[in-house]
Amino acid sequence: MSKFRNLYKNWSEAQYGLLITGQVQVDIRYFSIAGDVCCHSGSTEEPAFSMWKEWAQVAQKNGTPCIVQLAHPGRMSPPGAGNRPTDMAPLCPSSVPVKSAPGRVLETPKAMTLEDIDVAVANWVRGAVVARDAGFAGIQLHGAHGFLLSQFLSPHTNRRTDEYGGTPQKRLKFLQRLVTEIRAVCPPSFCLSVKLNSGDYMAEGGLSQDEALDQVRWLLECGMVDFVEISGGNAEQSTSKLHNSFGNKSLSAAPKKQSTRIREAYFTDFAEKIAALKSEVPIQLSGGFRSRVGMADAIDSGACQLIGLGRAAVLEPSLPRETLLNPSIPDDQSLALPHAVRGLWFANLMPAGVVGSGPALEYFYWNMRRLGSGLKSDPYASVPYVICLKILGHIHQLAAGMMEGATAWLRMGSRSALKRD
Repeated sequence: MSKFRNLYKNWSEAQYGLLITGQVQVDIRYFSIAGDVCCHSGSTEEPAFSMWKEWAQVAQKNGTPCIVQLAHPGRMSPPGAGNRPTDMAPLCPSSVPVKSAPGRVLETPKAMTLEDIDVAVANWVRGAVVARDAGFAGIQLHGAHGFLLSQFLSPHTNRRTDEYGGTPQKRLKFLQRLVTEIRAVCPPSFCLSVKLNSGDYMAEGGLSQDEALDQVRWLLECGMVDFVEISGGNAEQSTSKLHNSFGNKSLSAAPKKQSTRIREAYFTDFAEKIAALKSEVPIQLSGGFRSRVGMADAIDSGACQLIGLGRAAVLEPSLPRETLLNPSIPDDQSLALPHAVRGLWFANLMPAGVVGSGPALEYFYWNMRRLGSGLKSDPYASVPYVICLKILGHIHQLAAGMMEGATAWLRMGSRSALKRD
């Protein structure tokens, strides 16, 4: 809990308008990486529930509301991630294996039964109730990036022919159940948000922008959702700007105010299509923002009403207070650090088990662990450096375990000798 306390204290003091937690898994059997935070059947019992309440208090101590992002990895859950038997396959609407997941070893998933679907819905509802009772301001359903909810929404991973698949409307049913059943037990003013893909960005067979737009339209018109976040891509795609941007420096200088659109974010085009629907439900646009001027341009144009910062919030936790909202810093100098990750080439030389969740993501996880330990982020670290530290950490743990075992063996031997004497 001390690491959470340090991490969320950083963000709570930085003058963000809203904090959205990292993903919290709703099923203890299925994690996206080992060590994921999870809401499970024991979360309402002590001492677990006290930690949930402290988390909410620390995150919201300075007046910034915080909502919990609830997720389920579905077929993206690797072996060893989650509390399940080794022969239990991950879940997916249909048994569609992941063709390409750099740095990860993934099994062929099991097609979900209707009972599996009911359990998943119940787990999400439980997660919302736990977040509410712990004192969080709301929850967000993670329906992007190839996780289970987005797997139901995409024709690539949802090839069902029952009530949950076969047509765009039926592919929506799982999301509709989640929104409806959570809102039934968590009425306003508890915030309910949904994060959706603007598309799969796959060569063929994936979620088209037209179908994605219809999914957003339902959320805007259902009257149960407080805001929608737009992102995009999954583990198999190769064209999403967000997922291919880890090696790009993007802006080298802050853009100047001008009459033409800046279009700094990755999914601005899709956000503008949503804006044309003329809904009063706020849209959050995430991915690519680094400059004050670019963020202001997106809001002033009507493309979005909320700006999402992910990587920037890890590399510079105090970015809003120290830079973006600091009136002493002029517009042409109000710019976040580059998101580029150094040394991505090194990942091609490493086995998947060593790289783990992917080299770029591991770099950001490593920086969050630094923040949790009371240190500052190191935006200039490289992938080789981070991975070598990870390997050395594993060696240290192994050596410590061997030393502990040897010490215990020697103690037992000494006791046996004393008894003989």
